[in-house]
Amino acid sequence: MQKYRADKSETQPDGAVKWFAEWMGGLTLSRINFCRIAGTEMRRAVYMTGEADTWFSIPAATRVGGKYVRGYVTGESDTGENLVFHPMDSHKHLCGL
Repeated sequence: MQKYRADKSETQPDGAVKWFAEWMGGLTLSRINFCRIAGTEMRRAVYMTGEADTWFSIPAATRVGGKYVRGYVTGESDTGENLVFHPMDSHKHLCGL
């Protein structure tokens, strides 16, 4: 599922570990270990599946119960300090939402 390599890591204040690929143009977010799923207490490894489509969100995917869950990663709504995974509406039932 991982599309980009993961060279450097950085820990968020909530304990999730962000992994970046080092490219000539700078760092690119490639994976987040222990990433929170918005609206739940679940934490999963989340993989970036493409380039950012807006300034605020990055397409991403994870697995829950062996099922592929698509969504996006964005900053928390209150502080923006931690990155959180938001499943697409069609996949929310897999996360118990």
